[in-house]
Amino acid sequence: MEVETRGSLPVSETVPLAETDPVTEVPAYARTGAEAAAKYAENLREEHIAGLGTPANAGMYERLELEELASEAETTVERIERLVKIGAIVPNENGSFTRGDVIRARVVGAFEAEGFSLDQMEVAIRERAVALDSLHLFYPDPSPRTGRTFGEFVSEVGERGELVSSVLSAMGLSAPSPDAPTRVMEEELVRQLIDGWSGVDAEFTLRAARIFGDAARRAAEGWVALFGEAISEPIEANFTTLDEVVTRLLKPAASLSDLSPRLLAWLLQRHLERGMNDLNIGRIERRLQARGLMPTPTEHPPAVAFVDVSGYTRLTVDRGDDFSARTSVRLAELAEMVMRRHDGRVVKLLGDGVLLVFDSPCVALEAVAELTRLMVRAGLPAAHAGIHAGPVVERDGDIYGSTVNVASRIANHAPAGTILVSDAVVATCDQHRGRFEPLGAVTIKGLVDPMPLNRLRPLAVSDGS
Repeated sequence: MEVETRGSLPVSETVPLAETDPVTEVPAYARTGAEAAAKYAENLREEHIAGLGTPANAGMYERLELEELASEAETTVERIERLVKIGAIVPNENGSFTRGDVIRARVVGAFEAEGFSLDQMEVAIRERAVALDSLHLFYPDPSPRTGRTFGEFVSEVGERGELVSSVLSAMGLSAPSPDAPTRVMEEELVRQLIDGWSGVDAEFTLRAARIFGDAARRAAEGWVALFGEAISEPIEANFTTLDEVVTRLLKPAASLSDLSPRLLAWLLQRHLERGMNDLNIGRIERRLQARGLMPTPTEHPPAVAFVDVSGYTRLTVDRGDDFSARTSVRLAELAEMVMRRHDGRVVKLLGDGVLLVFDSPCVALEAVAELTRLMVRAGLPAAHAGIHAGPVVERDGDIYGSTVNVASRIANHAPAGTILVSDAVVATCDQHRGRFEPLGAVTIKGLVDPMPLNRLRPLAVSDGS
């Protein structure tokens, strides 16, 4: 792999695209921006090599010729020349390009798809309203092309090739047109996913794709939004020129964009290890119990709890969206902390509340009581909660069924500062029987028949403080 940096030229000069094509020239303002980005990129690359090793985008410095760049960027030579002319892409002194220019061409294409013309992009670059010079620091190196079209790849997959488009859709990606080129990594991973689940119904393949697609999308969107909130927006609010902003954004942006895929891979490894341990331990315990070699635990139905912030809508109106968002984030943090102590699970965050599931109704009582107290102690509005016990259907990390629906209705019926539970919970928790205040049969919105409910009096449980 040959590595090149951009050469330096006086600001007043323009540079031909190649010696054989002196017509297409690079604006001087684009050349100077590329020089600064290239110098910073080389410094950052040296830091990675000295510290963490080769960065994820190290391949961005591989040299490409004009036709190769057009092919990798899935566009035409004429369009690349147009991008050079407006300063979106800056070639090396000898007219060659780098794989980072593939990113620049694709990003400009995304702008065009949103109605932002190349003429507008030229003005934005000239006026330094947009910086494309450093994009290669933030994007992973595009996987090489396979030389095949998407249609050819689907045919090569065989009888399950019809799943390829559905798998991509389940992952939240658009399926390419049949004549679109494919890339090595995309083919390898999609093929391995389909082959790995080939022994079962296609529904499971799509569910597997959806699990990873949803998780990756949420991680990516949340990571980028957090970067905007914590880093880029404050910088843009305090500095006016693009050069001032970019020089302050480059290092944290490059560092965090390189970190994110490696962090995600490491975390996935850790969670997979824990999940596989739970699966294997549970299987062995059931076998030993079936042979009488291990006592069978008392069977309890799982418990579902909804814990909601009281007056959330009014809170949003009175205190603003930012305060409401901070309240939701703090509630999520407290819920995760309490669930770790009580072996419960946060199924999902609901904005104004959380959905929790427990193996034991008694544990649910203790955990929900602790969480509601910690919310008040943290300065959050009082909570109201509902707990119901019964069978649930767990699928792909979510839970379904009438138990979930009833728990939600109970929570909606609970006044601020109150935890209401069903008789199904009371029946399994003898040790807390004195803590329940029967309310009799209550008419609950959304349920056909009145339902006996009980108010939970405060529990003497540790909150870890």
